[in-house]
Amino acid sequence: MAELNVRKSILEQKEKFIDFLSLMIKTDTQVKGQGILGGNERFGQKIVKQKLLDLNFDVDEFDVEDDKIKKFPGANLGHQNENRPNVVGVLKGSGGGRSLILNGHIDTMPYGDPSQWTKDPFLGEVLGGEMFGLGATDMKASLSAMILAAEVIHNLGVRLKGDLIIQSVVDEEGGGNGTMACVERGYRADGAIVGEPTQLHLQTAHMGFLFHEIKVSGKSLHSSQLWEGINAIDKALKIYHELKELERQWLMTRRHPLLPGPTINLGVIEGGVAGSVVPNSCTMRFCLHYHPEKNEAKEVTRDRVENEVAEVVHLVSQSDPWLKINPPQISIYQEGFPFETSLDHPLVQKMKQTLNNVLDEAVIEGMPAGCDARTLSEFGQTPTIILGCGNPQHCHCVNETVPVSQFISLIEIYTNFILSWCGTEQNGRPV
Repeated sequence: MAELNVRKSILEQKEKFIDFLSLMIKTDTQVKGQGILGGNERFGQKIVKQKLLDLNFDVDEFDVEDDKIKKFPGANLGHQNENRPNVVGVLKGSGGGRSLILNGHIDTMPYGDPSQWTKDPFLGEVLGGEMFGLGATDMKASLSAMILAAEVIHNLGVRLKGDLIIQSVVDEEGGGNGTMACVERGYRADGAIVGEPTQLHLQTAHMGFLFHEIKVSGKSLHSSQLWEGINAIDKALKIYHELKELERQWLMTRRHPLLPGPTINLGVIEGGVAGSVVPNSCTMRFCLHYHPEKNEAKEVTRDRVENEVAEVVHLVSQSDPWLKINPPQISIYQEGFPFETSLDHPLVQKMKQTLNNVLDEAVIEGMPAGCDARTLSEFGQTPTIILGCGNPQHCHCVNETVPVSQFISLIEIYTNFILSWCGTEQNGRPV
């Protein structure tokens, strides 16, 4: 009966809800330089803040501060944080229920070359059943669905027992500083949902990641006498090939039931000045993804992976006369812990039940990348799951869209989950 009335209420307001998503997409919230140079999130946060106030939430608006988040491993310091507020709404429950955080980021990546888009990146219109525009999938549809689920509950006249906390965070695309600031501010709950696009699949784990930079030195000389010089690119490639061997070993020996195998990707290689010059320097930048490990602290897993990479670089250096006396410089410039919530946890089981009721099936999987779930789970000590609408393959690409049908279904999923998880007053209006 509850699901039927929730669905009826959503369908009655469907066009209004689509209009809200349209407004969000028409609003520029791009980050600049992956957050280092700032961002336009404040324009979208103004909309979110007013909506939450209209729904009787207490609203907390605050900027990210480096001094407060620097204690977290993986904090991305030095970003332009001024005038880029997080907006957090708290709807206090009557008591006796479980609290819930709904977390979504309002920032988007830049749209890039507008000539590559078939329409205006800020169009915000439905085309063939898909909402078109920058951030539609990543992740304004899911963030909007979180807010609109609260509106459905408000319109039904239901009083929740547990607190409902909606976090509209900034600078996720820059590494997740916004959610770190929420955790540092003291926000905790009995459960959390991060609305990254999952096509309505339930994700209970994601990979950890380490970004390495390796600098290798050489000796410049005219290429006609290259045997007298030391080619830094050649030396760097020796390290690269051994790191790929490490990746092969990982793929053979490390398994996770929900996640793909560990990977080491060489994303950038820079070196040399001309074809006629033996290069005296080479820089490689890698992104490495690794699994969470049961019965092992995240810090221990992370350090073990880092040490394995460092050991490969050390062994290559010891076997090469030049590198032995000119060791490569290795550093980590960005990182994030892996995350996992047990499939037996009540949060997972309750969402599985909700999905079975709304969609007739629940698909459970892992995320091959990383997201803010790690921050809520590890630093915020809040059991967390990931569930949102949209295909993750449509993130960070031209002509971004999200299926309207998924968006509407997600509002229903979130609404029913909130009612079930937080609980409602016994004498409240039945739904």
